[in-house]
Amino acid sequence: MPSITTVVAQALHTAATVLREDAPQDGMAFGKLWERVLVRDPGLRDDWVRAAPDSPSATEARFKNYVNRNASSLVRAGWLYRAQRRWQLTGIGADALDRFPDPVDFSLEAGRRYRKWERQQHEVSLAVTALEQLPDSGCWVALEEVAEEFSIAPDVLGTVLRGTRPPGWYLVLGEDGRAGGELPLLPYERDQWLSLLDEEGILDAGRSTVDIVRALPDRRMPVREALAAAKQPLGLEETASDEETPRQLWIIRGVDAATGVPLVRGPWRDDSKVTLDTGFPPPTAAAHNLDSVRRAVESALPATGPARREAVARELDAFLNRMRKGDIVLSTDGFETYVGVVDGPAVQSAERLERPVDWRNLNKPLDFLKDLPSGLASVVQDADSQVLEATEYAETVLALIGDMPRTAPLPTGPAVLPDATPELAEALHMPDTTWLQDCVELLRATPQLIFHGPPGTGKTYTALALARHLAGASSATNVRLVQFHPAYSYEDFFEGIRPRLGGGQDGDAGGGLAYDLVRGPLRKLADEAERRPAEVFVLVVDEINRGHLAKIFGELYFLLEYRNERVHLLYGSDDGRGFRLPPNLYILGTMNTVDRSVAYMDAAMRRRFSFMELHPDTPPVAGLLDSWLRRRAEEQGEDPDAYDDSHARLLDEINRLLADGSPGDRSFRVGPSYFMQDLAHTGDGALERLWKTQLIPLLTEHHWGDGTDVEAVYGLPVLRARLNIPPPADAGPADSADDPANQ
Repeated sequence: MPSITTVVAQALHTAATVLREDAPQDGMAFGKLWERVLVRDPGLRDDWVRAAPDSPSATEARFKNYVNRNASSLVRAGWLYRAQRRWQLTGIGADALDRFPDPVDFSLEAGRRYRKWERQQHEVSLAVTALEQLPDSGCWVALEEVAEEFSIAPDVLGTVLRGTRPPGWYLVLGEDGRAGGELPLLPYERDQWLSLLDEEGILDAGRSTVDIVRALPDRRMPVREALAAAKQPLGLEETASDEETPRQLWIIRGVDAATGVPLVRGPWRDDSKVTLDTGFPPPTAAAHNLDSVRRAVESALPATGPARREAVARELDAFLNRMRKGDIVLSTDGFETYVGVVDGPAVQSAERLERPVDWRNLNKPLDFLKDLPSGLASVVQDADSQVLEATEYAETVLALIGDMPRTAPLPTGPAVLPDATPELAEALHMPDTTWLQDCVELLRATPQLIFHGPPGTGKTYTALALARHLAGASSATNVRLVQFHPAYSYEDFFEGIRPRLGGGQDGDAGGGLAYDLVRGPLRKLADEAERRPAEVFVLVVDEINRGHLAKIFGELYFLLEYRNERVHLLYGSDDGRGFRLPPNLYILGTMNTVDRSVAYMDAAMRRRFSFMELHPDTPPVAGLLDSWLRRRAEEQGEDPDAYDDSHARLLDEINRLLADGSPGDRSFRVGPSYFMQDLAHTGDGALERLWKTQLIPLLTEHHWGDGTDVEAVYGLPVLRARLNIPPPADAGPADSADDPANQ
């Protein structure tokens, strides 16, 4: 009896064949195409009935919908273009029909290409957004260059553009300006490309032939220049709604690399702007949030340490995306302090970013020591960043330069935690919101919560997802992640004295060492939460049990339980007023029970936190892998009732063996996350690589010193033989030789 997957593959192959033979130019409406498919292959209907028994009236409708939905893999592969319910085969699709005459092979190759796109869909989306700016720019760009700019495989980007045809798709050409590049074209596609390039005024009629369409070589532009020519702003679009947003204050530093002179004395003052030098080509219009900026920085600075890359990414994100028109900027030249108002979006120039600024006190600079409040002066002296936010002093600075503050007041508290939503549960592959809503209710009662459980149960992933949900639209700035470790201290976490070179005027190194009181992540987030009481702020502490908690929290232990009380801080930075943890600041911790169980935590810490377990034996983790595999199969066009459950069975067997080996100890099991990563599903021998590089080392560490032969008990061939799971068809001789079933 045929499977659903086989029948759908046959239907899609037949549809592609009909399109090539009967509608090579204009395509065909799907309703009419479906009728032709059933006429051409009348046995399909009966095969579907046998593969998916159903009532006669519903069967064909379900079959038709199934085929229509699974055609998405052909679209992402660039084989099919669908618009207004009309299907058109592409030249790439016609070529695929010749190369894969067997329907199952045809479908499997489309699925493989779909998964390749799926792994890069975020990057593709960013590229498509940027390319929408190209029409009417009078230029074209090279496919290879666009792909490199957005870190996409060229074959993925080229085929997706052909299958989806977003605005500007036809302006992405081969290196020599050839339409389609090296990918095959049907006659109607060549005609369409010729017409579109001619409308743009960039058709190279002299080099175009009946078979080949080319663009004028001198109208090619580098991707970055093309986007700039299209006047694409690099930051968030600044709209009228920004006029009602409270102003932010930004401290901007800049020094001329050749002379060491502050830029505010020269080009910033003369050209009414501020700049941010990156030392590498800065991110483009696609970098519209912190995550995309991070990826751009990682690509540009692969040899730089992660901490420095993160600092650079946050500065770029602040300059590109968080800074708005109307915000205040402050910069210094020695003791002279200049204040201006941001007058537009960020633009790109060479290896720096620029923003126009209306400087307000060029002829009457403020005195750094006499005019600025001491708190702001200490922030300005922080030499670690080119861009610093100090919005709590915005109104003070505006008053100093005589600029009236905006009338829109900051919203007042209290902050309200939103309920868990079905969308959040679905993103975390949970069956419903019950468990997540329990977390929300616990945070409403006690604003500290720890997720604890064995490795691979998704503790950190869940904590970050919940934190971003709670913070809502402000999650990019209101959520911070830190990781505890044995060397982590109060000074790292909250605030501490830090030395720096140069205690003299203008940072002159000859002045010797200077000492600053530097705020840590908790202090920065707490100060911001105090200033914006209507917003939710969340600090995620990963591996919270790996740090010396009493040492790290210090006097803050008391504040975790008594949020309305105040304490005097170790370094006196509360100016005698006392410091409190704002009620709108929440702390989410994660704790790996392999390292240390909840029972061994300090009693005072246990009293101040609520605890939620993530364990493979209990919901929401129990059954999560099985559900995820089923959903993955359905998304890839496979029968969700006949998916491959071998990964779930292998995980269950590992945990059964662990439970039998230590029946009274639940602290160590293996979570499903190991089987939900690309490593477990990508390429030949994927599962073998996962076993060799992650699971066997993990289990070896667990059994260290107890005499267990880990390979003999947990080896992949051993478990496959025990569970009657055959090795993959592409397993090599070495795999078969190691399989006990063959010995």
